Amino acid sequence: MIGSDGVVLGASPLGVTGESAVLPVGNESHPPSLRKHPVAEGEVWRYMLDPRGDIEGLVLKDGVHMYITSRAADKLVKAIKPGQRVRVHGQRDEGDLLVHADVILNVTTGTIFTVPFRLDLPVPEQEMRLSMTEMTAEGTIQVLLVHALKEIVQGMMLSDGTQIRLPPDVNDELRRSFRVGAHVLVEGNGTANEHGRCLEALAMSLNGGKLTPLDRTVNRLP
Repeated sequence: MIGSDGVVLGASPLGVTGESAVLPVGNESHPPSLRKHPVAEGEVWRYMLDPRGDIEGLVLKDGVHMYITSRAADKLVKAIKPGQRVRVHGQRDEGDLLVHADVILNVTTGTIFTVPFRLDLPVPEQEMRLSMTEMTAEGTIQVLLVHALKEIVQGMMLSDGTQIRLPPDVNDELRRSFRVGAHVLVEGNGTANEHGRCLEALAMSLNGGKLTPLDRTVNRLP
């Protein structure tokens, strides 16, 4: 059955055995990836946020993450929640934590979420406004978040629950210098809401070092 918001509801076509399988396809309009085995499976850890607090993806407990346009955030929240188990069909390079999802199957509820194209959806009002406040965060890096298109490190998940985004103009050498398990202190601008905390870093320190403003000249934190 298809709900009024376009999310498919009902019993999962993969059953509830917990075994990965190829989803039976009877509609040629489905993405071709549904004819292949899932590229990821696991428990949803958190929604991925941007510094304005908008939901723009999912992070699984094993660090696998996928981007979904924030224009579809309301539908995503209805279909999938943290703590639920999902199977993801799409594209993924071997060994990568970044997944390009086409369809996400909620094994817990049987819901099927088809990832929409961003330009197929209207621009929500919140994309037109900038609403962030000064924030700080401190913790160990648990997951490095990769940019969906450029495939460079664009942020991280910290042990205190905060999601960090690096400024777009920091150089690639700095991006490559971060490691899971390192301790960071971050100052920047962001948002906290019922889904979590996210900030864009303006200054960072690494493993108790000097707090350093971030710009394109910084190759590594002292």
